[in-house]
Amino acid sequence: MLLIDESLCVGCDDCEKACAATHGGTSRLDRAAGPTFANVHVPTSCRHCENPHCMKDCPPDAIRRTPNGEVYIRDNCIGCGNCERNCPYGVIHMAGPAPAQPGLFSWLLFGGGPDAQGDADHGASGKAKAPKKAVKCDMCKDQSGGPACVRACPTGAALRVSPAEFIDFVNASAAER
Repeated sequence: MLLIDESLCVGCDDCEKACAATHGGTSRLDRAAGPTFANVHVPTSCRHCENPHCMKDCPPDAIRRTPNGEVYIRDNCIGCGNCERNCPYGVIHMAGPAPAQPGLFSWLLFGGGPDAQGDADHGASGKAKAPKKAVKCDMCKDQSGGPACVRACPTGAALRVSPAEFIDFVNASAAER
């Protein structure tokens, strides 16, 4: 699970920005949301539950678990939303692909980007937009160096711990107060 030591966090949101940059423009965590115990904040991100409710009722069997316990969503997700409804922590959401960012020259000349004149269901080209699919924290399983949110934290406030280590971390943080 992701923890943030509030005595070190400066609220820069670099963790959310790094998450979005790593995952096609969609951040998979909400740093400000979630409970706080002592000086330890548990932001809204996937808890990689022992018995994930999100895995129940997934028609394409797109939600899987790695050998070390991390829960992730495969590319064969059909966007039915069952996992979003079944997650008790509200960390799964449906997201479409991030809109293409215009190049500097295009932005200077035309502004707004490629879909500036499009409607909600179709871009300016008239083509249907890609359907939404389920997204959630996958602990950056395919990234070398570990989770982007932790790597991006300039103060070392963000860290990943196993659920078993959580109680010890909170107790140690409370003892420092």
